[in-house]
Amino acid sequence: MYLSIRNLHLLKKIPVTVQLLFYLLIFWGIVTLIRGFSFTLQDWVTNFGNVYMGIAWLTPFTLLLGLKIENWNVILKVIPFAFLLMIFTCLFIPYLGVNEEWIWLLRPVNFVFLVAFCYYNFTNKVKVFLVLLCYISVAYLDSRRLEFLYLLLVLFLLTMDKIIALNIRKLILRYILLGFLLVVTLIFTIGYEYVSDYIASYIEFQDSRTFLFTELLSELSFTEKIVGRGSLGTYYSDFINHTRSYTVNILKKTWWGDDETRITIEVGYLQMILKGGFIMFFLQITTYIYAIRLAIFKSNNKFIKRLGYYILTITIVSLVEFRPAFTVTFILLWVSIGTVFSKKYRDMSDLEINKLLKFK
Repeated sequence: MYLSIRNLHLLKKIPVTVQLLFYLLIFWGIVTLIRGFSFTLQDWVTNFGNVYMGIAWLTPFTLLLGLKIENWNVILKVIPFAFLLMIFTCLFIPYLGVNEEWIWLLRPVNFVFLVAFCYYNFTNKVKVFLVLLCYISVAYLDSRRLEFLYLLLVLFLLTMDKIIALNIRKLILRYILLGFLLVVTLIFTIGYEYVSDYIASYIEFQDSRTFLFTELLSELSFTEKIVGRGSLGTYYSDFINHTRSYTVNILKKTWWGDDETRITIEVGYLQMILKGGFIMFFLQITTYIYAIRLAIFKSNNKFIKRLGYYILTITIVSLVEFRPAFTVTFILLWVSIGTVFSKKYRDMSDLEINKLLKFK
């Protein structure tokens, strides 16, 4: 955060509209954070110690790091070192077990495949493939279906980028973006359940998200839908309460799941609405879409286009998971957005970009 603020002077190099959007994001993030303040010590610990709480809404500060493209040289040298640690740690999975924190550390392999793999030397490429095996193993052991969806989306974009002509590629991506916006509009107007049922009529899948949309949007008042409940805001899950009662009272088993009063919600966009309302949702999704448009359709080099692909994957997958958090995934997201917003870097050729990127 300190390094980001030191780059604040670079904001003057991007359009005024983008500057305004950035300041609104930061302002509303601070408001969301402050609304979590109380006189209870535990609230302060949770607000500043949980990656999904207060600090999550200040992650857009790291956009400032992306305004200086040379910062990628540091970021993308650190990632292979971190991967080496994870490869070593994964050898002890039989003794340690796996959880969500493993995914936080392994998930950046998707970013590397999309953006940085072609720049790495042979040794780092081997590390990436080994981490990919670790990532798939942990996702399988922890029954995280979403990770396979994310990986397939990454592989689809990579394949398309390799074998499809530029004009056709842009057309496909334009339809993907328009289709996403249509789905989001339908979800928040007619409801997620109707969209889910329609998709299920063509593709068989296990739906574990409909109740989340239904419960949250039915519980929030009109004002809360606009401004949210703050960084420590909670909601009551009737579904989880019934499930817990059935497990404990009928099945006579120990309940291992969440409490019915929930402080987070799995779906990224719902988490935004719970904490910061539709104001937070519209500010973030507007930033995402604008950055995707600039990166994919208004840039002259592969590096910026690939950053756009990464932003696109996070934007799509946030419909089913990816709660905003102060983790590597979202730091990379906002640094990517910062680089994309710089017209100077978008106008560069591949040769000019390659002279600046020296992280092999």
